[in-house]
Amino acid sequence: MARQGWYRSKFLWLALITTISVSGFGAYKFFIVKADKPNYIFGTVERGDIVVQVGATGTLAAVTTVQVGTQVSGTVAELRADFNSEVKKGQVLAKLDPALSQAQVEQQEANVRTAEATLNDDTANIASIKANVEKAKVDVLDKQRKFKRQQELFEANLVPRDDLDTAQAALDAAVATLKATEAQLVSAEAKYEADEARLYQARASLEQAKVNLEHTIITSPISGTIISRSVDVGQTVAASFSSPTLFTIAADLTKMQVNTNIDEADVGTIKPGMDATFTVDAYPGEVFRGTISQVRLAPTTIQNVVTYNAIIDVPNPQLKLKPGMTSNVKIVIESVEDVLKVPNAALRFRPDFSDAEMEEAFKRGGEEKYWNFSKAFAEPKASAASGAMGMARSSGPATRAGRPNGSGARRDTSSLTSRGRRGQRVPLWVLGPDKLLRPVVVKLGLSDGVSTQIEEGKLKEGDKIVMGFEFDASRPATTSTRPPGFGAPGIPGMGGFRR
Repeated sequence: MARQGWYRSKFLWLALITTISVSGFGAYKFFIVKADKPNYIFGTVERGDIVVQVGATGTLAAVTTVQVGTQVSGTVAELRADFNSEVKKGQVLAKLDPALSQAQVEQQEANVRTAEATLNDDTANIASIKANVEKAKVDVLDKQRKFKRQQELFEANLVPRDDLDTAQAALDAAVATLKATEAQLVSAEAKYEADEARLYQARASLEQAKVNLEHTIITSPISGTIISRSVDVGQTVAASFSSPTLFTIAADLTKMQVNTNIDEADVGTIKPGMDATFTVDAYPGEVFRGTISQVRLAPTTIQNVVTYNAIIDVPNPQLKLKPGMTSNVKIVIESVEDVLKVPNAALRFRPDFSDAEMEEAFKRGGEEKYWNFSKAFAEPKASAASGAMGMARSSGPATRAGRPNGSGARRDTSSLTSRGRRGQRVPLWVLGPDKLLRPVVVKLGLSDGVSTQIEEGKLKEGDKIVMGFEFDASRPATTSTRPPGFGAPGIPGMGGFRR
């Protein structure tokens, strides 16, 4: 009888009903509610530094680099410096074979001696001709006196006419001889001037030949370090059209510079005196520092991209940096230290609320003033869009993600929250004690592309802010796109979330 009456026990049935109820409720919570409950992605309000930088690539070079060449052709006879040699100004670096230059010097010396001898002959000839001119002048005077005496005797009928004519002919001959001798003197003096010019030319050629002989000895024009040598002993160098480079000397490798190209979009923010940092592949992880000394005005255009050359002065006391190294440069445009900052992802997050839900959320956060401003700001855009959407709305009741039209049309306010520029006020979203989203309006400051400074607002260090959400895909989802408890009439709710 006891075995057959167990189902009549009230306590057993009560326990069974309780077990089934608890299990059903747990299943509902597990499979239904938890399936749609979003898992928020949070960021943290931190305190730190924000640095705005412009990135570029550049090449290291010595501040002063001199290419040493040769002005004369010849064969390299000696080399007295090599790669990495420390040299002083005036130190002999190399010598060319001087045989050809020495022969040219000797030839020009012979030409000078010949020109000097010719000039001496011209001097003696001029002296002789001048003596002949004086003699011719004396002869003319003598013939003039004889002609005068014969003329007086002829007038006194003491001599015949023939004697007078003879005296006249002698005088004419003497005058002609004087003129011819004077012409010879002029010609001799002109020849002297020409030979004198030839002597000057020969002397100039001699000096040039001596200079060329001196140029067969290559000396250093500055003190520094040889970073390149382009010739070997026995090699022939030709200086016909341009001076061939034998050595490249860097003046002082303890002072280097980075030649970097800045894009035209960034060049307006680059000024001399700004700090810059860079790295090189030779020393991974080590950061070198420098200062911009010059932004050159000459543009460089490569594939329609315009850049400007910026020069960065870099100290190199340990000689770690070598000429020609490629550097990855970051130029500090602006920086702030020890400020509140938030991840930029938080600036892009905006809950998918209707106007009514958004207004309720701003009321919860105490930011009604901002909401009213944003609403007034967006009304002109909404009015413009209403005309275009009028026909679509008249065709039937508007719906949004399964929400009836009475719950409120969604208004795009992304322009107020996504333009995270300095000085703007934007809302950041936090989860309140009631597990509901509420905005906190802050004023944005400097941004480095990853984090943005918070200049004003109610946030403090360590606060959690919403950056996005994710659903637990391991649980079966319901057909509703909204978490339970949201979207009921008069209760603010949430639809989807946007990053």
